[in-house]
Amino acid sequence: MLSSRQRAALDALLPSDAHPVLTRGLFDAGFDEFHASFEREAHPSLRWTFRAALWCAVWVSPLLIGALPPVSRLGRDDRERALGALVSHPWYPLRQMGFVLKAVAAFCYGADRASRRAVGYPRQHDEAE
Repeated sequence: MLSSRQRAALDALLPSDAHPVLTRGLFDAGFDEFHASFEREAHPSLRWTFRAALWCAVWVSPLLIGALPPVSRLGRDDRERALGALVSHPWYPLRQMGFVLKAVAAFCYGADRASRRAVGYPRQHDEAE
């Protein structure tokens, strides 16, 4: 189960209604169900790294833009800036935490049929599943 702080960080990656075509956000795409499955089925090292990445997003990323943590204290624009600072940080391990966060979110978003249709993924591929 994700905390409200973790949800705030993940929502900043793919918020609802952020784009005229991609109106579905990460949680609209079923991230809660995906996360439950991920916690049961993903390799332990990926699960642990994702948890560490979430911790960095919540507690470290605000510091990178000169704000106090947790990230849930910040408005949407500052949350996005904080996560952007995490992903572009010069220290490789910290930067990788941002990439792991984005990758796991992308696994969920890419598995969502409505999101795939919104970006023009051919319908016949969905029907073959």
